[in-house]
Formats: sequence, structure tokens, C-alpha cells
Amino acid sequence: MDDRPDGFARAVIDDDACVHCGRCTKTCPVHNPPELRTQEAVFAAQSPSREVLLTSASGGAFYEVARGFLREGGVVYGAVMHVSHSVAHVVHEAVRDEAGLARLQNSKYVLGEAYPVFHEVEDALKKGGRVLFAGLPCQIAGLYGYLGCDHEGLYTVDIFCHGNTSHAHLNLYLAYLAKKHRSEIVGYAFRDKSRGVGYKPRYELANGKTVRNTALQEAYWYLFQYSKFYRESCHTCPYACPRRVGDLSLGDFWGIENTKPEFLTANGGPFDPTCGISAVLANSSKGSTLVHNANLRLEACAIEDISASGEAVRTPQPKPADRDLVLKMFREGDYAKIKRYCIRQMGTYYLIDLVYDTRPVQLLRKLLGRA
Repeated sequence: MDDRPDGFARAVIDDDACVHCGRCTKTCPVHNPPELRTQEAVFAAQSPSREVLLTSASGGAFYEVARGFLREGGVVYGAVMHVSHSVAHVVHEAVRDEAGLARLQNSKYVLGEAYPVFHEVEDALKKGGRVLFAGLPCQIAGLYGYLGCDHEGLYTVDIFCHGNTSHAHLNLYLAYLAKKHRSEIVGYAFRDKSRGVGYKPRYELANGKTVRNTALQEAYWYLFQYSKFYRESCHTCPYACPRRVGDLSLGDFWGIENTKPEFLTANGGPFDPTCGISAVLANSSKGSTLVHNANLRLEACAIEDISASGEAVRTPQPKPADRDLVLKMFREGDYAKIKRYCIRQMGTYYLIDLVYDTRPVQLLRKLLGRA
């Protein structure tokens, strides 16, 4: 793999080692795309455990699916984010017991490294093991290409994805935070539910302090939400559509209050919207088995109910006009400059976000029952 100037890894051929066998072309999902699947069933879902919900980005569907798989004797692979000295590194790792599942929870809005564990997955399957592999749709496609075929013991979960940025971008942001607070960043979460659902980052400092912000206060989420620094191929992603590559697809059920309001507790339904609600797409018999073995509250719905507000299962994100400018600023390495640019772009929304997050407003919202 070769890193591009913006930190995006790209597969390259080592001409000195190449024997012209053609396996790289056969393996590549761009040259040999995997079959995409339509849904056998679609659900809104939520874990019955409040503890699980508070540590999950959404409705806890992945945790419950993975826990059910572990209890059946399988091994689970997923993305883990390590943060040390203000440097983050997202990699896929194996979890073999329920205690390890916490490492796989919560969203990581950066393109991690999945390919180093492909050989481990292959070895486990050859030995007759059962593997649950969760990742981005392109990572699932890459795994299928590497293996050459589906395996009876392989179960895949693709995560709804708008697009992804690189470690280089995230780590420039973390370095900015470390400089701002005069303390190294030792932990980071993109979505902290201590102040409700949504995109509320939290980070821990080496000096023992914990900082919580709203989505817009440090600009990184604004850049991500509006596709300002995605990988080029994300804007033409073949997997951002209703037909899916994994046995199971998981993500947020945004807009449920509009498409399925009867599912909410306020209307007599089973789901508390203040805890996050998952969208679950069972795309194969294996996917249906994963759902059946998970401890989840489920309500059947249609893919259109989810895609109405879920662009990740409808279409790729368009490339913004200022993407090249944003990437140029990242290459210059001045995140403070990037933040100033974002504040100008956000305008009054940035000021509203600042006011909305003040203590008096938080207290008022609680008094009004809207927290």
C-alpha cells in the first residue's frame, strides 16, 4: 500500500516482485465487483439494555448482533481506534469474548486499516471457524475479493457510510486540540451520548480532563458532514445504494419521527428516540440469522422509510466545490486556518451551536423536557 499526499492509502503493484499472475486484478473489487443484494427484511431496532445504548453510537444493534454471534462460538472482527500522544490509529481487530466488544463500539469517522487481518479471517475459515466481519462496504467487498468467494462460516456486516477521510486529517485535528489545551490527547469519541444522541464529540486529555463539544465547535464534523475531505472514490461509491454488499447492514435510523412516528414511545411505540435507534437491513439468510440471534427490539419497516433521510443507502455524496481547497489547507498543516475557514462557511449556524451548548440553555431545555 502507498500513501497519497492526503493520507489516503492506495494499492500499488511492486513491479520488481510482480510475476504477472493476474491475481491482483482478480482480487480487486473495482475490476471484479461483488454481487449486491436486496433485502429479505428491514427493521428499526434498539437494544433493550440502557447500558448498551449509552455506549453505542446509535441503537446498539451492532453490539447485540456481535454478542449473539460470540455466544454461538464465533469470533468478531471490527474497527478499533487507538489514541496515544494525540495520534489516532484505526485498525481491525478480533474480539473473542463479550468483554472485548466495547472496543468495537461507537463510530470512527476515518478510513481504518482492515486489510492486515484478511489473512487471519481466511485462516479461521479454513479451520472451520465462524467469523463475523464488520466494516465499511468497500472493506467488505475487499474481503470477498481477497477470499475469492463467500464461505459458509463467514458473516458480514456493512456499516452505512457517507464517505471517509484519512488518518492524516484526523491527526492534524488532534494535534490542534493538544496544542489548544496544552495537553496530549489520549482518548477520542466521535459520538458521546452523555448529552443526548447525535454527533457530540468527547476527548480525554493527558492532564486528566475530559472535554465535550457539540458537532460544529471544532469544525471537524462540519467538514465530514458536508463531504469536504472525503477520498475521491467516495463521491462515486457503488455501495451507497439500497442494494448492499454485506449479509447485514447497520446504521442510524434518521428521520424515523417522519416516516415511522408510531414506533416512538411518545406515540405508544417501543423505541425511545433519546437513546438512538438503529436501521437494520437483512440482505441474506445469514443476515436474517444474525438478527434472529440478537437481543433486539424490532419493528419491521421498508427500505424507503430508512432511505428517506438516510443518504448512505440512497446515493453517494456529491463532491463539494471547495473540496480541493480544503485538502490543500490540510496539506499545509494549519488546522487553525481550516477552522477559521469553516466558521466563515457555517456563519450563524456556528453561533447558534455555541449558544445552544451553553449551560443556561441546557438547563432550560431540561426544564422544558426537551433534553
